[in-house]
Amino acid sequence: MTELSTRGLLPVFTQPLGALPWPAGMLLLGEGADVEATASLLRRGGEPDVWPVSTAFLAAALRDDLEAALASLDPDDPLSRYNGAVLVGDAQAWEVVAHSELADDPVVAALVHTARYSLGLVQTAPDPLDGPGEVQAVVHAARASAALEAGDFDPALDELDSGATAAQRCDSPVLSASLRGTRAELLRDQLGRPQEAVKEGQRALALLESDAVDSGSVRELKADLTLTLALARQELAVDQPQLLTEVIADLQGCLHTYTEDDYPEQFAVCSHHLALAYLVLPASQQADRIRSGVAVNALRGALRVYRPETHPVAWASTTLNLANALQYLPSAVPEQHLTEAVDLYEQVLQHRDATRDPVGSARVLANQGNALAHLGAFVDARDRLGRARRLFGTANDTDGVAHVDELLAEVDRAEHAAPAVQGG
Repeated sequence: MTELSTRGLLPVFTQPLGALPWPAGMLLLGEGADVEATASLLRRGGEPDVWPVSTAFLAAALRDDLEAALASLDPDDPLSRYNGAVLVGDAQAWEVVAHSELADDPVVAALVHTARYSLGLVQTAPDPLDGPGEVQAVVHAARASAALEAGDFDPALDELDSGATAAQRCDSPVLSASLRGTRAELLRDQLGRPQEAVKEGQRALALLESDAVDSGSVRELKADLTLTLALARQELAVDQPQLLTEVIADLQGCLHTYTEDDYPEQFAVCSHHLALAYLVLPASQQADRIRSGVAVNALRGALRVYRPETHPVAWASTTLNLANALQYLPSAVPEQHLTEAVDLYEQVLQHRDATRDPVGSARVLANQGNALAHLGAFVDARDRLGRARRLFGTANDTDGVAHVDELLAEVDRAEHAAPAVQGG
């Protein structure tokens, strides 16, 4: 481990490293009580009403005004060359800094290495160091990225935990919560450990609730963490259905931040999963009717974002869920909903290759056949069910074949009970 710098290039107070988006999140502030207060506010997710003069470069960077940020750097400040390299971001600027006297300071050298690695200018991740907590945190974050890129998930978890702990130790709750959120998502999405993801997400949210300010960036981070929490709980709800009410509350809370206009991708994810949660809630008469309607509306909302050309997988999944929901939606006009469901199934089939995914296509055809049977279109229903049975048979899916045989038997019974058949 590298020894702590003795040259004193960094001010003694905690820098807002990592708490801001790139490149602002790698900029270093100078001395001064007003600057220290600004750094503290930034670490907690806020921004000053009036920026200290010496921090004008950071304010400009947050406005994405690179020219003004560079012009605001103090030429007498030894860290200006470092901050200039952060703002310019090209290989030549970093090469100059990496071989200047600034690199003699091991803490600054660690930041230079971290920045160069993050930009792809060097291939090796920085070494861990003994130094300011916020510097340790961004170094651990870079090392976690390297581990993830190599597919080494457990080392990535360790690095993220070390980074979050270091950030919390130096009173940087936004950075700590962000790293714990990344850890929670890794546990949920890549490692299939939703229970641990829930605990990590709750830990991250607690940091923001106790130490962060109420700002737009903090609300966005809270929504991101809450979404991760909701998705993890939704996985657990397969065996613990009592969690569904928490899932619904989480997702509804996210939608206060993730509006369709400002965050279309997140809006669609929340809407789709909110619908799924409502659809699997136990039936309760009138409440079931309301929940089904809410689910259908949420799926329609997601499909305003998802299109087959831009989100083929998400679009197909959401469209299928909408068609399935419409089949069983309590309604005074069931024929209208069944007809829409048939059309939605057909749209999915037009974008699905039965030779590459015979079982998936067979399931769509079986559902479409069932909807057609409920409409009384028995000839068309048998056609779709027959195609589904052949595809299930080709894939040696005996359960699928048995399910289709049951549906065909139901079609026979329904047709005998209704001799006036609608044509196919």
